[in-house]
Amino acid sequence: MTYILFSILDSFAVHALTLKLYQLPIKKYLYQLLACTVVIALISFTMRVKLDLQVWDLPVQYVVYLFFYRYVLKYRYHISAFIVGSGLSAYISIQMIVYYLISLSGIVTKSVIFENNSLEVYFIQLSSIGITLTIAAVLKKTGRGFSFISKPPHDFVQRINYLEYHHLVTIISAVLSAVTILLTLWLLISNQYFGIIALSLATFGIAYYFSDQGDYERVRHLIEPFGEEAEEK
Repeated sequence: MTYILFSILDSFAVHALTLKLYQLPIKKYLYQLLACTVVIALISFTMRVKLDLQVWDLPVQYVVYLFFYRYVLKYRYHISAFIVGSGLSAYISIQMIVYYLISLSGIVTKSVIFENNSLEVYFIQLSSIGITLTIAAVLKKTGRGFSFISKPPHDFVQRINYLEYHHLVTIISAVLSAVTILLTLWLLISNQYFGIIALSLATFGIAYYFSDQGDYERVRHLIEPFGEEAEEK
């Protein structure tokens, strides 16, 4: 029961960080998000505790998040993959940095990353969750975060040009995030914990850069018509 409770909090922290990074609503879809956290927690419990398949837990969660954002919250596929990848990469980075800092104190050993039920695991989780929710709260309070992702539900009837900069960079970043999840699986098996930190930070850094460029392009498209009107006058 304790494992499931912490997994629910863990999943909600991922949702909060993912959505607030892009100034997207949480309260409007709170019940759906809570339902998703329960599903994620039960899947994680089954994978890690019942089936002893810890290394596959993250890839399966990624797929569940992806389908949830596409079919429940109604984001387009490439947008879903982009924001989920960004949020998960950021959260993994936070969790691995917390794990590394705590391990330096000698309180935990490297093997704790494969444990399911221990005070050390719960301490790392609780610390990561607290930091993540604080970041999400600050983003909400200050109005920071990226704004180029339109709020759901997205229009699936209207055809879009995937070669436009806004869509192209989200697709590239989404692919990189998916590759990161697969590489994280290999790094976990190989016990390459520094590699996980470096990979997660690099992936989030790329997503951050593309997001920043996406905001820039959005502002540019908004002001260009006014500049053209001024030139005509």
